[in-house]
Amino acid sequence: MIVDRGQLHWIYATTAIAMASTAVYLVYAVMSANGPRAGSAMGLVFGFAGTGVIIFECLLSLRKKYPASPVGRVSLWLRAHVWLGLLSFMLILFHSGFHWGRGLASLLMWLFAIITISGVVGVALQNYIPTRMMELVRRETIYAQIPHAIIELRREADERTEFVTADLGVEETDVEFQRAGGVKQYFDPSQKAGAAEKLAVFVEQRRKTRQIDVGDEGAGILRSHYLQEIRPYLFQKPQPLSGKLFQTEQSVRAYFNFLRTIMPVASHSVLNDLESICEERRQLGVQARLHHLLHGWLYLHVPLSMAFLVLTLIHAVVSLRY
Repeated sequence: MIVDRGQLHWIYATTAIAMASTAVYLVYAVMSANGPRAGSAMGLVFGFAGTGVIIFECLLSLRKKYPASPVGRVSLWLRAHVWLGLLSFMLILFHSGFHWGRGLASLLMWLFAIITISGVVGVALQNYIPTRMMELVRRETIYAQIPHAIIELRREADERTEFVTADLGVEETDVEFQRAGGVKQYFDPSQKAGAAEKLAVFVEQRRKTRQIDVGDEGAGILRSHYLQEIRPYLFQKPQPLSGKLFQTEQSVRAYFNFLRTIMPVASHSVLNDLESICEERRQLGVQARLHHLLHGWLYLHVPLSMAFLVLTLIHAVVSLRY
């Protein structure tokens, strides 16, 4: 969720409620002979109010599963989730009289603190990472399509390199398919076989001879660098050596500048294409890492929130009963 001027009314509303609650708590704390206690009438009011907000917070996951539901937009629920979540932590502190408690009560307070902090971190990441991704990843693609994009980059690199080296002796084993509605849809076998045979004949003819003649030495140099350093980088999990060689945009440029100094000018167009392919692969790696960072905090926030809700209900039942 992006925090912008559109959030001002939520900020004003939650601030007003927080200030009113604080005023009530101060009066309650001053007038209580034994000090604020969770089991007092006002303590229970704060407790029920905080628990009600917590239950609403946990309903966000259910709301996201039904995006077409008429019960408010998901964006509205998300804003309420953020600002009311901060408010609920304060209400629970008022409920406990700022005492951390012991046993289950202490565990709940620690869980609530971790959940609140992780939520704040998540909102901060959502406001920072998309902007940073636009700066670092100029060739962004749909995250789910990154593995397929890497395969296509590797195939393109193989083809461009073979213009100089002829047949590299490498074969792709990935099964080709089209996606329609998330289901693999294969071509008609006879049509697929016919198209594959024609393509195989064309590729075999192209591979037999070099399309760009740079001599045996130049072809050998490019073949060696490509198979040992460049191609291993064009996989979902690059080899460590290749990952270091192409770690930054500057290192990619420096690597291919070096190749251009030792390779004939006739091969430079191919080297330029390979540089562009490696740079795009590097940016896809940056996008994947930023995506994991952007969404990784949810693996802590959501399970702890559900556990916290269950333990809170247990705590409420036990406290009221005994």
